[in-house]
Amino acid sequence: MKRHFAAIFVCMAVLLASFTGCYSPQENAPSVPTAPTQAAQTESGSSAEEPVEIKTYPLPEENVQADRIYAPSPSTGGFWTFAVFNASSIQAYDPVTRTSYIPCYQAGCKHNDESCTAYFGKEITALAEYRGNFYAMICYNDDTASALVTRPVSGGPLEVLARWEPENENEVHRCGFYGLSFGKAYLTVAKETFAMEDGQEELADEEYSDCYLDLETGELVEYMADEDGYLPYMHGVWGDVAVFQDWYADRPDGTPVKRDGSEDYNFRLYSKNLRTGEEKTIVDVTENFIWTADPHVSWGQYTVYQVDRSVYVYDMETQTSKKLFTHEPGWDFYNYMILDGHVIVIGGTEDTCRAWAIDVTDGSVIELDTLGGDVMPFSAHYECNGYFVGLLHASNNADKYYISKEDYYRSNYDGAFR
Repeated sequence: MKRHFAAIFVCMAVLLASFTGCYSPQENAPSVPTAPTQAAQTESGSSAEEPVEIKTYPLPEENVQADRIYAPSPSTGGFWTFAVFNASSIQAYDPVTRTSYIPCYQAGCKHNDESCTAYFGKEITALAEYRGNFYAMICYNDDTASALVTRPVSGGPLEVLARWEPENENEVHRCGFYGLSFGKAYLTVAKETFAMEDGQEELADEEYSDCYLDLETGELVEYMADEDGYLPYMHGVWGDVAVFQDWYADRPDGTPVKRDGSEDYNFRLYSKNLRTGEEKTIVDVTENFIWTADPHVSWGQYTVYQVDRSVYVYDMETQTSKKLFTHEPGWDFYNYMILDGHVIVIGGTEDTCRAWAIDVTDGSVIELDTLGGDVMPFSAHYECNGYFVGLLHASNNADKYYISKEDYYRSNYDGAFR
């Protein structure tokens, strides 16, 4: 639970603070280029500024991540949305027609019970569309119990796939939902036990385990149990191979890891075959691996990571890494993520921001126009087919805006709308 929920909230807070707090409108912003150009610091070998073809990609069919706010919809081309807290039903948003609607077609429905095809339960904590079905993790029984539920996108009864309920009034089960891949739903099962101490309710024990639920057989398989109340953060899963970000004090052989004279906890990225249990370290802090809290580090079969001034992509299918981009000396990374088959890298100096979108399939690079400012004009947070949703910094508010992927890659931020 610490891993799945804390990392996401920390990341969102960091994004909002770093991208909105330092923004100041540019009075004499440079004109938007008519075509994006090839950046000089790529690994493709080209240093000339050449027009780059705009390419966008459909949503991945596997390694589909569940979300708490915006779940992309392959079937409608838009998003499924719901409130961050206490949402029991969902809405649909179509960025093409710019309309919202409740995906229920019953006349007179109040959307407050299971007869409604948009209703999922007391509180939806994560949602995904996968292979024509909704999958949602819900909390109920005063937030002490959790269940994974499903129903067809086209409509149909709500089905409970698995549930976790307390055995006594001192237990709480709030389970996490990473997403779905190759016919399995990936979950964190959590049980917390509370006890009264000095007249106050205190956490007495906690148990966490990572599991997957086979959607065909219904079998729930535990593949990782907690160690001292901690589980590593899953980057992504493809077939039998999952990639995790872990922190540790020692190497697996027991020798301490040192960086800059410190023996503090350090980070590594590793793959694990969930069928055989075999683990392979991809990179660790001794190679200057730098940890990220951004939730968008995996897309389809790829996951991305940073080593020193470079961004790498790891292919979970071939289990190989490739350097994708190297930052100029003296510049800092602000953030990186992977959306729409592109790694978006944002960096700069104290008063300058630069950004690039690098295609993971062929290494082609688009340098995004930052309009001479010290922050990205549009911060992409989520995607559906054809569109990003995120923050438009010229608006000076935290409202979510939509922008077509083509407008984003062409730095046409005036095309953003809400």
